[in-house]
Amino acid sequence: MNIENAFPTRTLIIAVTASLVPFAAHAHHSRQEFSLDVEVMEGVLESVNWTNPHPTFDMTVTGEDGADETWEIQAFGSLYTLTRGGVSGDSFEPGQQVTIAGQVSTRRDNILLANNVLLPDGREVVLNGGAEPYFNESAEAGGQAHWAAGEDDVVDAAAENLGMFRVWSQPHRSAGTTALEGAISIHLPWNEVARARHDAWDPLNDPDMQCMAKGMPAVMITPHPVTFFEDGSNIRMLAHEYDVQRTIYIENELPDERPPSAVGYSVGRWEGDTLVVETTDIAWNYFFFGFGLGNSVEVEERFMLSDDQSRLDYSAVFTDRENFTEPATIDRFWLALGETPEPYTCTPDG
Repeated sequence: MNIENAFPTRTLIIAVTASLVPFAAHAHHSRQEFSLDVEVMEGVLESVNWTNPHPTFDMTVTGEDGADETWEIQAFGSLYTLTRGGVSGDSFEPGQQVTIAGQVSTRRDNILLANNVLLPDGREVVLNGGAEPYFNESAEAGGQAHWAAGEDDVVDAAAENLGMFRVWSQPHRSAGTTALEGAISIHLPWNEVARARHDAWDPLNDPDMQCMAKGMPAVMITPHPVTFFEDGSNIRMLAHEYDVQRTIYIENELPDERPPSAVGYSVGRWEGDTLVVETTDIAWNYFFFGFGLGNSVEVEERFMLSDDQSRLDYSAVFTDRENFTEPATIDRFWLALGETPEPYTCTPDG
């Protein structure tokens, strides 16, 4: 394919294509500073920074006036979501001439959110787990095709007989939907006060971009895996994005002193095969995209393991009279894919 003829340098594509998800409502971190239009640009990679909250590249682009410009290219995904799709930092090297499709920041100069990269040898890499190829019919790595998992990918969980005490992984990220249909569905009935706060929010001050760990219940909606452990008579949960830990106290074994915290304090009980967890004492915490939760948040969660132990279904209802017009809800499920997550390290955006 002759890329030079097909896509002139910095060609602006006015129509937003289905292969680029503009801003999935529950993305890893804020994308609201970026245009909805897709722009294609060609340049030379000068540096590669393969780290969380998302990898970045410095790229030299020759403008229409013939002068060189330095652009910061931000990959859409985090290290986990990229690795899950088969994307490796080894694919990118300083000196490479690449073509990138993405969205330009409307708030800062020379910053592009990258979804698709065409490498010098013609291979395409997709940097968004919910996106489709842009330049080719198929991608070498990344995107929905490489991220999705189904029943054929699960381990023999029944034979392992670990119950819920294992690593649980999100099955897929769906392109073209903010609900992640089949993986996550979220109902967030924000009131006028919450929406006004969001409208006044500056996306450049996004705590996610400064490596602030998520609290309850936002920690339960990330695409990163979660692991459950037996902890005496209690249950401990590790959310692998930011390595956030929760303890679910069984039989009301709460500590005597419990100042409010971002994940609050959780008490669990079994109703047949369903683990029911009630969480209170949640300190004010950031949710996403300028929305925060108040100090009155209360969460009721339900976890139910499938008969073959390969799937964990989850639902949550959380009330916050300061911010919602009615209770909010989360419905999702995880699969036993046998992943071994790496420790999460994060470098704040400068």
